[in-house]
Formats: sequence, structure tokens, C-alpha cells
Amino acid sequence: MKSSLMSALFILSFATSMSSCGVSNKQVSTVFKIDAQMAKEEAIGQEERNIATRICYAYQSKSKNFRSLPYLGSQFNFQTTETDCGAKVVNKSLSAVLTYDELNNLVYSLPYSSVEPKFMKKVQTDTAGFLVQICDKIATNLEIKNTVTIGDTKVQIAFFRESLDGFFLQYFAKQNDGSYKIVSADKFSIRTQTDFKNGLILGMDEYYSTQKICTNANDKIKFSNFEQVYKTR
Repeated sequence: MKSSLMSALFILSFATSMSSCGVSNKQVSTVFKIDAQMAKEEAIGQEERNIATRICYAYQSKSKNFRSLPYLGSQFNFQTTETDCGAKVVNKSLSAVLTYDELNNLVYSLPYSSVEPKFMKKVQTDTAGFLVQICDKIATNLEIKNTVTIGDTKVQIAFFRESLDGFFLQYFAKQNDGSYKIVSADKFSIRTQTDFKNGLILGMDEYYSTQKICTNANDKIKFSNFEQVYKTR
């Protein structure tokens, strides 16, 4: 289900009308919580839009640079940590080669393995990934809403500034009583122009995480967690 939601995010718009005056959003936590409540559905404020603009600019730059030397065909190194619902923790050091998939999208390709490890291989850019529609709306000066409804799920996005610029997606599933309950989340921290230095990569996703509510009666913890950290190239 989550994979279909992710695909839908690439093609559905977070907004449909022209932008008007900036609307201030309430501060949204970027830490996953099993009792998280949906924020008010509204347009993102100017501060969040500024962050989104920096990310989209950085993603655009990365998309162009990654399609040529010295990046294309080179190796990227990541550290991953996965905690499953049984509380088992697995740490991995992974090396992947930057290449194209069958749709000509940029991906980090892992060496052949009989067991595919958990890994975010899709390269986030302004034209492929979670922010496609938002980057398009920034380029055309359209309003950006913090919520999109996909079937029985509402997806809320918040842009934040911590050590880096980033965005946080929370997925809320509709319950029998009509309320919405959080089921999962995704978080990215990106190196934008604000934090760019020589030797670093503009638009690089320095950190990615995803969490999912555990629902089995035998689960030892309340939600699984996966983190992926970019280390070196």
C-alpha cells in the first residue's frame, strides 16, 4: 500500500489554485509519534516555502550534475540501521553505483545480492521523487497545500530547518469511525545552498528515515524504524 501511495505522490498535486497571501502553519514535529495528530489542512507558510524552494533548487542542480562525470557511474557509500517490529537491529555499510533505471531515472544501484537489503535507492530530484509536484508549483508560483488525500489516506508534508533543510511526510489512514490514524512517515534532510561547502554535494540527501506502525500481536515494539545516512563518495 505504501508503495502505491509513494507513486501517487509523484503524480498528484498538493495544491490546485494560485498562491495568495502566505499562511502561517503551526509548528509540526519532525519526530515520528504513534499518537501524532493531523495538522490543520492549509497552505504552507512563507518560511516553509522558502525551505522548499531551497530544496527544489538544490535538487535541480543535483539532477543536472548527477547525469554526467564525475558523478554518474561513481560509487556512493551509506550507513543504514534497521530496527524491525521484533526489536532486531541490523546495521549495514552499503556501497552503491549511481546509474539509471529502466525509466531513465537516477538510482543508486547495489551490487547483486540474493537478499535485497532495505535501502532507498531512488535519487530524489526536482523531476523524480517525492517533491516533483511541489517543485513544479514553486517554479510556476502556485500555492502549496500541506495535505493531499489519496483514497483513504491523507498525506501531510512539513518543511523544516534543523541541522539541514528537510521535509517530513506523515501518512494517516482513515478509520471506521471516520477519524485518521498515523501509520507511517518519511523524513529527508538535504544539503542546500545554505550549507554548501567545497567538496560537498548540493542537493544530496544526507539523511533518510522511514517509520511504520507495528500491528502484529507478537510485535515487541510499537513501530519499526529505518535510517539511511550518506557517508562518502
